[in-house]
Amino acid sequence: MRRSAPVAALVPVRGLAEGKQRLAAVLSAAERRDLVQAMLEDVLQALSRSARVAVLVVVSGDAAVAAVAEGAGALPLPDVPGGGLNPSLHAALAWVAAACPDHAAMVVAADLPTLTPALLEATVMASEAEVVIARSLDGGTNVVLQQPPAMLVPLFGRESCARHREAAVGTGLSVEVLEHPLLARDLDRPEDLMAVLPMLDDGRTLEVLQRLRAAARHGVAAEQPARGDVR
Repeated sequence: MRRSAPVAALVPVRGLAEGKQRLAAVLSAAERRDLVQAMLEDVLQALSRSARVAVLVVVSGDAAVAAVAEGAGALPLPDVPGGGLNPSLHAALAWVAAACPDHAAMVVAADLPTLTPALLEATVMASEAEVVIARSLDGGTNVVLQQPPAMLVPLFGRESCARHREAAVGTGLSVEVLEHPLLARDLDRPEDLMAVLPMLDDGRTLEVLQRLRAAARHGVAAEQPARGDVR
């Protein structure tokens, strides 16, 4: 990786209303929407403050997500109709390769509220490997950086870290897998709500989680009855 290369960061988002279904046991639909938007805003702010990120793109078919992207100064790119995550990211990476061929491309999960510019620059962007992968706690991929931008086909999904690594090695590329506790900590399951709280110093996600915890402790009714307690 050429450390001085500018970076085009791509953030895929399924949608504000559809996200985080695994939290439905403890959060209402409105609460999940607020949380998804808060995490997206925090990730976009972290990326926009990074000196290396020259282009910021949000990939989504959701008009509400596009509005959040534009509000953060990011370019919204639509999903491939009916294509799903990987085909949509493949199209977005092809766009980056055509528009910014001298850039590295970095795909970043939208649910990384612990992300900061300093963390990115000290870990992912400090690597000299051609492909840098930040592994999630469940074996997925939370960040993948590559240069040139379209040299790997996106393989997100279950155990995607291993698949991305195998694809890079099979293509003859140097690869580094990072297992950093802050880069690994996405927010998918009810237990993640408690685990991430002490890792946050500020940001919209912290505000939302604190509000949800206060509401749960005081028995405030949500849009749908919750069966758990965010504490």
